[in-house]
This record gives sequence, structure tokens and C-alpha cells, in this order.
Amino acid sequence: MPSGRDIVIKSIQMHDDPVQESKSPARVGLAIKGVTNEEISRGDILCSSVNNVMNVATPGNPLSAHFKKNSYYQSDILENQTYMASVGLQVKPIKIKRNENSNDSVIRIIPDKSIVYIPGQTFAVLKPDNQGTRIIGQGTLLG
Repeated sequence: MPSGRDIVIKSIQMHDDPVQESKSPARVGLAIKGVTNEEISRGDILCSSVNNVMNVATPGNPLSAHFKKNSYYQSDILENQTYMASVGLQVKPIKIKRNENSNDSVIRIIPDKSIVYIPGQTFAVLKPDNQGTRIIGQGTLLG
């Protein structure tokens, strides 16, 4: 995920030794068939097709989230600004839309690229090019 493509795992290696399976946390090497290097990126998730707990937020479609701004970040959150959302191992560009009531902690995240997530998963909002505080805030993704 997020491509939804079917792939075949031909072999798994841990420390240059072939294994039949691996458990988290582990660093593994995979020989896969059905996708090229250019079609996958850091943070993509391998899962069985029966896994119904993961969702994909697609580009341009809003995703609701509870959000708490970092008290050390002094600037306002701007709707036309691009931020980065860190969800699991994924770091993806997003825009943030606040609701009419500025005191409301629920925001809408508009991803520029697909994000794979589980409802209730925590995330961080970053602004890597900021001169001061780079962590804007954190929150929980809603279904």
C-alpha cells in the first residue's frame, strides 16, 4: 500500500541468511516480483489483501484528525503552506485546513501524496525548512 498492487515476495533475508518469516522489529531484505524500484518508496506497507484495518488517504481528499499545536511554535498555521506529515515511517507533504471554529481541535489534512494509516494512529506535523521550531504539532488520525 498505498498503490494497491499485488506483489510476490520471492525470498526474505535477515543478516544475509534466508528466513521463512520475520517479526517486528526486524530489518530484512526482500526479493519481490510485480513492482519496480521506482514504484515503491520509504514508508510503503506490505500487507495481505485481507487486511481491512488500513486506510489510504488519497491526494486532494481531506482526512480528519485531532490536532494539538506545539506550544513552542509561535507562527500561525497557514492554509496555503505545505507541511510534512510523519505517519509511521511515511513522511508526506500535506496542507492543513482548520474548521470554522478556531478553538476546535479537529482539522482536515489534505495530502499531496497517498498516506496509508490506521484510524487512531498518531502523527506529527513538521516544517523542515523552518529556521526555528520544526515540529509544528501532533495529533491522531480519524477514520
